[in-house]
Amino acid sequence: MLSRLSLGLLLIVIMSAGVALADTACLNIMTSSQSLAALAANGNNCLVIGDKQFFNFQFIPDALQPSAVTAAGISVTTIGDGSPNNLFGIDFGSQLGQINNLNGAPSSDLALDYNIKYSIQATGGFVISDVWQLINGSAVPNVFGNPLNPNSGIVVSEVAVDHGSTGATANSTVNINPNVFKEPPAQAGDHLILNVHGVPTPILRADITKDVRIDAGGGDKVTLSLIEQRFSQVPEPRSYALLLGMSLAALLWKKRASASV
Repeated sequence: MLSRLSLGLLLIVIMSAGVALADTACLNIMTSSQSLAALAANGNNCLVIGDKQFFNFQFIPDALQPSAVTAAGISVTTIGDGSPNNLFGIDFGSQLGQINNLNGAPSSDLALDYNIKYSIQATGGFVISDVWQLINGSAVPNVFGNPLNPNSGIVVSEVAVDHGSTGATANSTVNINPNVFKEPPAQAGDHLILNVHGVPTPILRADITKDVRIDAGGGDKVTLSLIEQRFSQVPEPRSYALLLGMSLAALLWKKRASASV
């Protein structure tokens, strides 16, 4: 018979193996527009656009005001056609947060801070090489023409990490007040290209964490209405080499055909 110690160690090994096998994947494909709550109900729930799969959605509400912004109030929609001017990605919209501090004292500051997490995986011979962000929102003073309270603003910061073993990371920050609504181009300190110690390192799957911070200083109302995320279309090195080889072969065949005429 197994001793209690041996049995305990065996259970730990079995549980650890179960965790390792329970990794999320794009298994339950849903329609192109869903609430974040519906997607987060199961880590395998998935949205697909082109070669991009989005799954493993999670929502961490504001610690002090968990009902101010909820997963049920956030919509998630796929976007893009894969062309250079309309890359594949997803939009987060609807109720992303509004703070009304129009009647507050100038020194006051009301805030919301929450996180959105998800994974993206490229298929069909493509890889993930970078992160693009854009936000839409407003910060309005209580008297038209007055300057905004310096405490008011929106900051959406993002970190992308390779789900595999390369250690590749990228980061992006977009904000209102000061107004840098989109990246690229990157702000100082941001690295939009996935890299390992500065060396560009395209990957197949990235785990994304977005930290959303909304502040309304006294006299202002601040609203976040859209977070847009896109990814460049880059072929996997092996696929690119195959395409290049096919192109060279076709060119060689064309030259030979012309020479035989």
